[in-house]
Amino acid sequence: MTDTDLWHAWTLWVAVAAVVVLIAAGLLIAILVTARRILGDAARARAAAEAIRRQTAAIWQLEHTNDAAAEIRNRVRAIEQKSTALVEALQRETPAGTSRRTS
Repeated sequence: MTDTDLWHAWTLWVAVAAVVVLIAAGLLIAILVTARRILGDAARARAAAEAIRRQTAAIWQLEHTNDAAAEIRNRVRAIEQKSTALVEALQRETPAGTSRRTS
């Protein structure tokens, strides 16, 4: 192999290496651009999710409201049962047609 052949081979492989480096750099730049786009989309998605969370907080509070309403309902039912039992007991003690006044 002559010096000229060696020089041409070396030049060819340097050019091939340069093309490979340029392709790799192009791919890395494309990855960087895509990653930045994904970051921007993720930031917008997070902001949207936060807005949804703020706007639906009242719905989640309904669970607490429903629990409190159920507790009140249960207490009212217990009071109703006790007062019904008291009325029935008082009606049994007082004969019909008489009043229960004490003077």
